[in-house]
Amino acid sequence: MSTHWRIVTEQLTAAPPWTTRVVTGAAAGARIRELADHLDAASEAYCTTAAWLTAAATHLPGEPVVLTVGSADGPVAGVAALSRTRRRGIWRIELLGGELNDYGRLHHDDAAAGAALADALAAWVVTEHAAWSLDLAQLPADDPVVAGLLARLPRARLEPGAPIPQIRGIGTDYRVSRNRRRKANNALNRIAADGRRAEQLVVRDRAELERWLPVVTDVRRRRDHACGRRSHLDDPAVRAFHEAFVRDLCAAGALTLDLLLVDDAVAGYGMVVEERGVHRVFDGRVADGLEHYRGALVCDLAATARAEADPSVTTFDWLRGRTDGKFGNHEERRVGLVATSGPAVARLDRWERAARDRVKAALPGAALRRIAAR
Repeated sequence: MSTHWRIVTEQLTAAPPWTTRVVTGAAAGARIRELADHLDAASEAYCTTAAWLTAAATHLPGEPVVLTVGSADGPVAGVAALSRTRRRGIWRIELLGGELNDYGRLHHDDAAAGAALADALAAWVVTEHAAWSLDLAQLPADDPVVAGLLARLPRARLEPGAPIPQIRGIGTDYRVSRNRRRKANNALNRIAADGRRAEQLVVRDRAELERWLPVVTDVRRRRDHACGRRSHLDDPAVRAFHEAFVRDLCAAGALTLDLLLVDDAVAGYGMVVEERGVHRVFDGRVADGLEHYRGALVCDLAATARAEADPSVTTFDWLRGRTDGKFGNHEERRVGLVATSGPAVARLDRWERAARDRVKAALPGAALRRIAAR
């Protein structure tokens, strides 16, 4: 399904007429592939690239939506990749990838295209949906689209995004301390002292990934369950999305899987996405029952050592959330933009959020510490 309309932006300076196109459903994935060069050129991180968005459109629940703006006779200058679902009669609209996104992005070429994208997105949300709730997470605070949506949407407001700890200048301005590296050695020594055999593997080959991907998926699910929470990968759709994207990364030579084996069993793992100048910790867990060997810590320190030794890497990114295992010298902060069609929808959103907070608060402290330890 495709909808076309023209929006003319009135500005103090002359501006071209902007043409807006909206593609939904199955055609949205094809539209993302058409726009791959534009999306990847404007992306800051893996979760705003065409590969990520295509996998999300293919596998994740919800209806994918791709909204684009461009001058009447020119190429696309702005893209919003979204997902919408209908629940209790209300349209829920978020960025494609939803809560799995550590970074959010509304792609645009410049400030004028950003303003046009804000106009088009606001018009689509308001005119195409009677009752709606918009939640766009982890956006850059200085994005002109964010400012435009705040001015154009009713009850729009900003909320602080989840913090993203980082190591800036890894290997130059910041070096991993000897004490931290010693922790990995202590873990390996403990394995030997218990009369067990330790092995560290670095997996980049596609065939090797296929061997280990089901194993680490099982490790992650078991660990999440042991921590008293449902695993994202319990959902077949999310698991299909996760595995498809991991395979895409490996095929592109952009994924490293670190493994710690104890007597051939996975005691911990870490997945790192390697982008230009940045390594990002995409996933990682300790194995339940073997957590005393600190497998995730061993894999994390192997990943930081690799980044530290590579002069092309300037940033090591731990992605969202603070834990004791994440360290560095910088913290990235982003914002979420939320808006609703009316007070009744806003009240329902607050009720649902409070219910989720009550569930989290009911978890015992030991479970929370286990979650933080991955």
